Amino acid sequence: MWRDDPQAVLANAQDVQREVYGLLEWYICECIEHGPNNLGGWWSDGVIYLEISQPEKDTFKLLGVTWIDSHGVAPFEIDLEIGAPNDEFFAKTVFRIGMLDNQGKPRICDRDRSPTRLLEKRPRRDRDWAMAAELTPPEERDRTRR
Repeated sequence: MWRDDPQAVLANAQDVQREVYGLLEWYICECIEHGPNNLGGWWSDGVIYLEISQPEKDTFKLLGVTWIDSHGVAPFEIDLEIGAPNDEFFAKTVFRIGMLDNQGKPRICDRDRSPTRLLEKRPRRDRDWAMAAELTPPEERDRTRR
């Protein structure tokens, strides 16, 4: 919808924003579940801030901040590459979340920190995030086995 009819998204901005925030909360939880053990059972307890940009026709960048449990917040960044309009999978997704402390361990940021300031300080390289993963759809032959 965002790619094909951005005006429809703008016309329903409140509803779309609410739906995207809710979907991202669950998406982040699922990604973290398959991440490194050193995240210590993190889960998203709701997205509190989100910026969405469209650098190219079929790509989107989501920058945001999510609650981690009720302990604090963490920045996240998701790069989405959209495939054909009727494709059921994204062509590629790169998911990144959390920051590392001076010892290289994941850390939760203070909940009183401004979301925009937190995003300004977010890592710029995949290796500096608490978790960074590239997700691609199954191969065509794997899709036909369903």
